[in-house]
Amino acid sequence: MSKKFKRSMNVEVMETEQEWLILNAEQYTVTKLNEVGGLCWTLLKEPQTADSLALELQKHYDITAQEAVQDVTTFLTHLDQLGLIEDAS
Repeated sequence: MSKKFKRSMNVEVMETEQEWLILNAEQYTVTKLNEVGGLCWTLLKEPQTADSLALELQKHYDITAQEAVQDVTTFLTHLDQLGLIEDAS
């Protein structure tokens, strides 16, 4: 079974034109996401695997499966380090 991720419950999100601002009140950090990151963030409202996120990126953008998996893995690692996502497995 692949590991699933979801948004952390202790964050606030503000969506503007083509970008998302995520405030982690516990860590006192603000993280800015672009359109691609925002798509992934939106999908993380429900538990997702890295593969399911990569598949959605392929549907929306002209990228290969390998590029999508690499981008999603990097993105999830970054969000995890910032405490913005949690294990939903």
